[in-house]
Amino acid sequence: MPRLAPELASRPPAQAMSGRQSMLAAVRRALASAAPLDPSSAPRLAPRALGELVRPGALFPHGVVVVARRTASGGRAGVAAASYKGPFATAHPSKDEIMRFASRHLAVISGGDGAADAGAHGKGGGGSGLHLRALRYLVAALAAAEVALWASSQASAPAAEEQTVSNWSGTQHVDCARHVQPESVDALAKAVEWAHTHRRRLRPVGSALSPNGAAFNAEGMISLALLDELVRVDRDAMTVTTQAGARVLELVEKLRPHGLTLANYASIREQQIGGFTQVGAHGTGARIPPLDETVASLALVTPGKGVVRLSEDDEDPETFRMARCAVGSLGVATEVTLRCVPAHRLLERTWTATHKEVEKNHDTWLKEHQHIRYMWIPHTDTVVVVGSNPLAASAKVPKPTSACKSEAKKVEPMVKLLKEVAPGVDATGMGFGQLRDELLKVNPLDLEHVKRCNAAEAEFWRRNAGTRCDWSDQILGFDCGGEQHVYEIAFRTGDDVDSNTGADLAYMKELLAMIEREGIPAPAPIEQRWSAGSKSPLSPATNDGHDPSKPGLHSWIGIIMYLPSSDPTSRAAITEAFKSYAKKEEAALGDKYGIRTHWAKIELPEGDEERREARKRIESRYPGVDRFRKIRAELDPKGVLGNNLIEGLLGDPKRVLRPGQSRSDWMAPGEYVEAALRWARRAGAGHGA
Repeated sequence: MPRLAPELASRPPAQAMSGRQSMLAAVRRALASAAPLDPSSAPRLAPRALGELVRPGALFPHGVVVVARRTASGGRAGVAAASYKGPFATAHPSKDEIMRFASRHLAVISGGDGAADAGAHGKGGGGSGLHLRALRYLVAALAAAEVALWASSQASAPAAEEQTVSNWSGTQHVDCARHVQPESVDALAKAVEWAHTHRRRLRPVGSALSPNGAAFNAEGMISLALLDELVRVDRDAMTVTTQAGARVLELVEKLRPHGLTLANYASIREQQIGGFTQVGAHGTGARIPPLDETVASLALVTPGKGVVRLSEDDEDPETFRMARCAVGSLGVATEVTLRCVPAHRLLERTWTATHKEVEKNHDTWLKEHQHIRYMWIPHTDTVVVVGSNPLAASAKVPKPTSACKSEAKKVEPMVKLLKEVAPGVDATGMGFGQLRDELLKVNPLDLEHVKRCNAAEAEFWRRNAGTRCDWSDQILGFDCGGEQHVYEIAFRTGDDVDSNTGADLAYMKELLAMIEREGIPAPAPIEQRWSAGSKSPLSPATNDGHDPSKPGLHSWIGIIMYLPSSDPTSRAAITEAFKSYAKKEEAALGDKYGIRTHWAKIELPEGDEERREARKRIESRYPGVDRFRKIRAELDPKGVLGNNLIEGLLGDPKRVLRPGQSRSDWMAPGEYVEAALRWARRAGAGHGA
């Protein structure tokens, strides 16, 4: 029996193995296994795994490979070949390299090269040749398996094209290598099945409106834009069933002849219904829940379980509640049934108030208006209040009113300031939004300049006070301004509108004080809205963990910075300033108020430590995170519907891809080799039969 080198013999066998050694152990287990391979677990082989496989000492006792190496190189022990080429060629390890790895110690024979030479030119020579040929056959088989798997992947891949996608606010862009746009649910299901089988990310995307690019993924995205048909309208049940690719503005027009409309609307109506509900869109109305709560049932195409139908009437509605607001990470929504309300007009009133007036009248205003929102103008004492209530069906539609009938008179303060700070800009014909952009463009991060811009905007709103009346979808939608960064949060401020704790105004008071204290050049507005709660565990307005008999009252607050210039340097500076602004808000108020960030506006931090902290915050503020992960393990076990944002904040942080990293790196190399070998064994067994 050969003697071990003393320094290796003394090493404990339980010493931690390197990543390479773990892979090799997996290969040996695979060779000994007769378990058939599930085709869905046969991913494309990682080329690096093949490289590891043919390293000397990988599969056979080291003494044998030493012989094989000498035969190939024509040299003595420890003398490498003059050169090495080809896809599977690797450098030969030196003796010092061999001695570093404890897992190889059984193959190292002490006593010098003489004993090894005897094995090379004596009895062991014939055996080593057989082993070398076996190694070559194995490498060839693995290479063939890789080619076969690659060919299978390409042959069954869904029709796609490369496409650059940008979000609505112009802050996020992605060069998507595989943009899939199926024309039928069957084609969509096949695309998701393909992604699952070959472990390729295929992230669901709606209208690409989210400020944070929540649906963006460079490897692959799947759009439902062509799946936009109205399925049915049930006037008695007051529900509408639609394919998830239908846009809100199109759906509401199809509902109009039936005398129905949606319960609430966000500020814009270009969203697809799937994304509209999946990110927890909310609108405003203290007694009206976010839109996900109005989902009565939905159909999902899932990687793990195929097509599933879920509803509130399920024996266990937990999966349904989780899936209707899961940012597209549990399945691709193909069909959604929404509860509707009778179509109605809203009479809207806009006015301005001071901070003290808001504090005095807030409870009354919140109760008296079906919909209400505040637009706080930083560095001023002005709050713009916009409230609306349904107009009686029998009432005559009133004409609009305004404090100033002339549009020119309304924008006069902003035009006057623009002429002063940018005399070369012609303001003729400019509206409110364009004037604000031109004003901020002059010096967007100068505190004193932003204060002057905000003061001019406050005067515009005083002159714009008045009323208007229109259908609810027309009233609740409004102009959000130009390209921008926005960060919106929600937090609970009572069990219902009648038991408001006052946290909503307290938060705003502290936020405005922080802006003043830190000297933040915060433009207007800071928008504050309200909603009832949701039973969806991942809704930012979730009632999870609270008395289910109470509707809950939640306040939503969004800060903003505009990107008025196309100059890259200016945009980069504003972006960094906004990130700092949002971080300061989270640091000052996050834990105190238990804020939850809107899923379309949360960002994945760049640093590892910051990401860990962000995950901890989400886990502490969403009681249902563990339940989400268990459900996801069933519906999307390989995480093919996710992206870095989902994995980094909610899913498996090991799946977050670094720049330049391949999707194949999600598994250790040994997992690829093991899968390929089992596939080959199964194929061989079938051929033999």
